[in-house]
Amino acid sequence: MSEFKSGFVAIIGGANAGKSTLMNKLIKNKVAIVSPKPQTTRNKIIGILTENDYQIIFLDTPGIFKPKNVLGEYMMKNVDSATKDVDFIIIVIDSSKGVLDSDVKLIEKYSKNNKIIAVLSKVDITNKEKVGNQILKLSKYENLLDIVPVSAKKNVNIEELKQVIVKNLQEGYKYYNDDMITDKPERFMVSEIIREKALLCYQNEIPHGISVSIEQMTYNEQKNMYEIYANIICEKDSHKAIIIGKKGEALKKVATLARIDIEKALNEKVFLNLWIKVKENWRDNNFVLKEIGYNSKEI
Repeated sequence: MSEFKSGFVAIIGGANAGKSTLMNKLIKNKVAIVSPKPQTTRNKIIGILTENDYQIIFLDTPGIFKPKNVLGEYMMKNVDSATKDVDFIIIVIDSSKGVLDSDVKLIEKYSKNNKIIAVLSKVDITNKEKVGNQILKLSKYENLLDIVPVSAKKNVNIEELKQVIVKNLQEGYKYYNDDMITDKPERFMVSEIIREKALLCYQNEIPHGISVSIEQMTYNEQKNMYEIYANIICEKDSHKAIIIGKKGEALKKVATLARIDIEKALNEKVFLNLWIKVKENWRDNNFVLKEIGYNSKEI
């Protein structure tokens, strides 16, 4: 009988490097929201992959940046927390941008006390010569376990990366049941889906000033559906008007897109009611941050 392997793997990197998309592809399920906008991920998100002879617990993290408010500080605490007591760390580098100084600093910082796999993401939108040069540049770091070029979008080298991870796992046991793909509760996943749709539908500075709180989420047995009431929180009255849109069309679009994905996630019919609340400078307000789920003490 072959040994069972398991372990924890943190995924870190710069903003928009493709960390969440990569984790979703590795576990074959969408547990982390994605968007083209930086700082989409705000929390440490666990994704669980269980096969017959191994279990990998991935920890997706916010893109690393210099925080400008309390929310930003909370996000960077999540990165620090995720990199502690893990078996190794995947550093995701956007190959379309090249290996930046910030990527090198991450390798130098974390390779002192951790085993590292460097992943060159988005190889589908760059060329082989550029990727080859990046591999050559990274090869001088002898303490890297491996360098793997991937495209999560085109499913390039995803299985190869998975095998590299499994190869470097130690013998262990199952931390989570076979049917679990994340440790996050349904309410959290629902709020993240709503925020994802808002990120996709609104432009410029508004997405960074948006958060979502679930006020009520109950299952109506008579109607065989979930009834969900949620608030989209923004920072200014002018933002509230944009979020609602002319005759409410913008908010209706967010609600429709969110409801479709929530129904897929819950495998149930959903009634979704969205309201807008203005909380000025909420990203610097510890009380509001804690109220809507960004509690530094729980990291």
